[in-house]
Amino acid sequence: MKSSAYGPPQPPSAGAKGPRLVASIWLPYALGYFLSNALRNINAVLVPELTAEFVLSASDLGLLTSVFFVGFSLTQLPAGILLDRYGSRRVHASLLLLAALGCALHAIGSSFIAIATGRALIGLGLAVGLMGAAKAFTQWFALPRVPLSLNLLMAFGGLGAIMAAGPVGWSLEYVSWRVVFSVAAGLLIFASALLYLVVPEHRDADPEQSLTALAAGFGRIAANGTFWRLSMLMAMIAGTNWALQSLWIGPWLRDVGGYQRPQALALMTWYAGTAVTGLVVSGAICDRLIRRGVRALTLYKIQSGIITILFALIVLLGDKATPIWFAYFLMGSGSPMVLAMLSRQFPPEFAGRVNTAANLLIFSLAFLFQWSVGATLDQWPAVNGRYAAEGYQAIFAVLVALQLAMFLLVALKEKPKAAIGGGAAG
Repeated sequence: MKSSAYGPPQPPSAGAKGPRLVASIWLPYALGYFLSNALRNINAVLVPELTAEFVLSASDLGLLTSVFFVGFSLTQLPAGILLDRYGSRRVHASLLLLAALGCALHAIGSSFIAIATGRALIGLGLAVGLMGAAKAFTQWFALPRVPLSLNLLMAFGGLGAIMAAGPVGWSLEYVSWRVVFSVAAGLLIFASALLYLVVPEHRDADPEQSLTALAAGFGRIAANGTFWRLSMLMAMIAGTNWALQSLWIGPWLRDVGGYQRPQALALMTWYAGTAVTGLVVSGAICDRLIRRGVRALTLYKIQSGIITILFALIVLLGDKATPIWFAYFLMGSGSPMVLAMLSRQFPPEFAGRVNTAANLLIFSLAFLFQWSVGATLDQWPAVNGRYAAEGYQAIFAVLVALQLAMFLLVALKEKPKAAIGGGAAG
């Protein structure tokens, strides 16, 4: 990819094929998403260090970790407008620098408020990692290949979760957790430079359209019933998945599973690897089936139903559920498929706003669920630093009920032809 002396990198030529698009578009966004996943999940490994250094309760720990999602949520709607007006490249590259600042503050913070502020800034700065990529991919890749490109992006991001689970956890034997955040700050600056210098510019919105007019587009999105039903189910499933993988799976393995830290770290690494495998495999299978005429909505109903059943089994089996977590993380959340479907509901120039509106729901619920788990666990007395298994079972049962209710609504109300406006993607 060549850069112009007078502006952004030039777009690939009309004849550009897969490898060039992957190198100039997919890989830069994938690096940013890798770092986003690593930083989102890192607190699951740092529970002992953070709890001891700042004397945190379960509720405090849930709040500290979930302010990452608050930062994400607050950024979504403004970011959607900016993505459609200025393009993914510039918006994402700029926000990554804010995330680097948050990592630096987290590394030097000496109080709960300081590190919580740093984590919120990290969330703000990483807020468009997936949505910016989703907009760019819908612009540059053929529409039937968008779900696969997003699945592979999320799989690459899953490697960040693996990095946060095993390697970072093991490195704490030799370096401080503050060093980890200092290194992350440097990597975020590098990722920002890569995006700005390598990714080509592409904007769909009329450059003369005002920000007010762009903001008014959210009204059209909010009036779409399919958007609400699909987005809410996705948010229920993904919000739960992310809240657990980014924090509570570590304490669950300790408190309910009965594992010591080395065993828990190993299992968390395997779970993260399983999630990556699931994204690659499900992405490839769905891509093949969709291109053969199978409706994406039908596939998503099947996937979301299986995920809900697996989570219910985790609640019912208690300390015997360790193997079920593999299947649960393997199934993922189906988010790439939903984002691709929603993109068909609106004109291309709405892509940034549609994606960020859906993402707002995901991260709002992830914040709520992550904090709620901690608040619920505090209702039972902790014994030797371990939370009660009954607390996990109670809040997990509530989350299962919410997922089931939303799944039934989508299963009954959404039909393939009406959901996506026809076509194999529907």
